[in-house]
Amino acid sequence: MSGLFFLSWRNLFRNPRRTAASLATVGLGAAGLLIYQGFNEGIMNQYRENVIRVRYGHGQVFPKGYRDRAHGNPREEWIKDPAKVEKELLSIPGVKQVYARSSFYSFLTKGPVRMAAKGEGVEWKKEPAFFTSMNFEEGSDLTGPAQVTLGRGLANSLGAKPGDEIRLMSQTVTGDINDIGVKVAGVFHTGAQDFDSGVFRVDLKTAQELLKTDRVELFTLQNDSIEAWPAVSKAIGEKLPQLDRVPYDELDAVYYKNAVNFLDAQFAFIRLIMLLIVALGIFNTITVGMLERAPEVGALRANGEPRRRLFGILVRENALLGVLGGALGIAVAVLMDKTILRGGIPMPPGPGITRHFLIFLEIQPRHYVQAMLLPMLATVLSGLWPVARLLRSGIPQLLRP
Repeated sequence: MSGLFFLSWRNLFRNPRRTAASLATVGLGAAGLLIYQGFNEGIMNQYRENVIRVRYGHGQVFPKGYRDRAHGNPREEWIKDPAKVEKELLSIPGVKQVYARSSFYSFLTKGPVRMAAKGEGVEWKKEPAFFTSMNFEEGSDLTGPAQVTLGRGLANSLGAKPGDEIRLMSQTVTGDINDIGVKVAGVFHTGAQDFDSGVFRVDLKTAQELLKTDRVELFTLQNDSIEAWPAVSKAIGEKLPQLDRVPYDELDAVYYKNAVNFLDAQFAFIRLIMLLIVALGIFNTITVGMLERAPEVGALRANGEPRRRLFGILVRENALLGVLGGALGIAVAVLMDKTILRGGIPMPPGPGITRHFLIFLEIQPRHYVQAMLLPMLATVLSGLWPVARLLRSGIPQLLRP
């Protein structure tokens, strides 16, 4: 077996011109495949980080059945004794931090302008350390209890800027109307148009004072890692069966999950096209090479070399060619990542997003394996027909000048 590989390896460099042409074809295909894989991974990770570090964390927990049905008075379903629930959540392995939240609808009034919008009560002392993708265009995140941050579209509609006074008016849990004054701390632009045009954030205690309640609607979780969610979810189900657990991708199924599914399908199709191009290019090179080597094969056949042994040598040559081409492609892709593409690739806003992104290649270990194996497989498969056709030819035909 080792002898066949040695012969195959030596044969590759008997014709440097032909080998160089084949390596260039396979290498460019592997480089393109690896760069696109890293680009695709970069886009999906950018989307994921935006979803996690703007709105949902790694997941959220709600009262049992809260998200599955409509409620006449949903605030009666909110979590009682949130301090106790928070302590129990923090005791679960894999949970690094929890953030209590409550959402509500309110009228925002600034001078003669009044608008309805959705408010989120958040813990202003804790959240900025983790929710780092709010992208404040003006001002800053909440720094005190009597403040509000506005989405860019909402701020533009109100004509509000940092330092302005706004009054919030909402219905309390008892059905009364309550209002409270707050100061604009900042204006954010997350890129999600619906969110930026209709959401504001206030301190959780301020929201509870406005709504006249000490309950919270949900807890957002920060885990040790994204991969920790299944174990964390299982532990919450066992320890706190009164809570439902929902991961970030299900919470944002419309934009994030659908976008990921779309990109995955698109990448699979483009990867197939790349492999077909590599296979067609190498097929042409190998076919020409087999024609040039016909007298050599004929002489070996005339000296008693069996077809099976020759087939093994030629197939191994193609496999080695694919491996070397894959390695060359990896080297080219890494070089481009460290030089031409190291500053990132500016991308326009995607569907449903109003914010530009700078995408960096994020090449994972599995991508290197694919960039090595897939071109090798394409090279081997594309060479089977010309090799088999050559070996089926008769010895006189092969030796004919």
